[in-house]
Amino acid sequence: MSSRATRNKPNPLLADNQLRSFGRLAARMSPEAQEALEQKLAPLLLAADKPVDLSIFPQQGRLFVELGAGMGDQILVRAKQNPADRFIACEVYRNGLRDMAAGAEQHGLQNLRFFAEDGRKLLDLLPPQSIDMLMVLYPDPWHKRRHHKRRIIQTAFLDQVAKVLKPGGQLLLATDITSYALWMLERLLPHKDFIANALAPAEWATPPQGWVATKYERKARREGRQTWYFTFTRK
Repeated sequence: MSSRATRNKPNPLLADNQLRSFGRLAARMSPEAQEALEQKLAPLLLAADKPVDLSIFPQQGRLFVELGAGMGDQILVRAKQNPADRFIACEVYRNGLRDMAAGAEQHGLQNLRFFAEDGRKLLDLLPPQSIDMLMVLYPDPWHKRRHHKRRIIQTAFLDQVAKVLKPGGQLLLATDITSYALWMLERLLPHKDFIANALAPAEWATPPQGWVATKYERKARREGRQTWYFTFTRK
């Protein structure tokens, strides 16, 4: 391949000229399964090229957003238990979207919508001070030091979150990687727009109220890894 072709080849770690904070996009899925997924998602999928109109929800309750919702273990249960509230699951992994769409259909959920691109783009499309709780659970830790810049928890991201969280709104984070937990605290504790709900390691090791253990978390526990939970309130 020529050097010019190499320069022009799209970088898989870039999305809209922004470093991707997530890994894989899909496991194997047949064209028929992909088409079926697109049809099922169509009425539930938020557009990625225009501001989100929250009137699409018949509910008027609180707005919960999860970035990187995985297979939906957390958000599906919350949406089922809180039918008067509104939920947006952001996930780029197509197989996760498939499972969440199937779960929404199975439980007849009318209060759940999906966003299938980078979650930072979703935050840009939501109205200011519209979110009651934003969840970022088990984000990709990007272990290698040279990849730390790809971690989603960065000061610029927190600035973005502060714009869309309501005053008194909650930012909920979880990770089973202790070095990433420290990274999160180093950026959140001094941030001017957030107040920590807990300051002791024993509290950080305790799941918050309303927590739903995900399949990933249960595996981490079996393998002896401790999950750290951080809740910060928007001033």
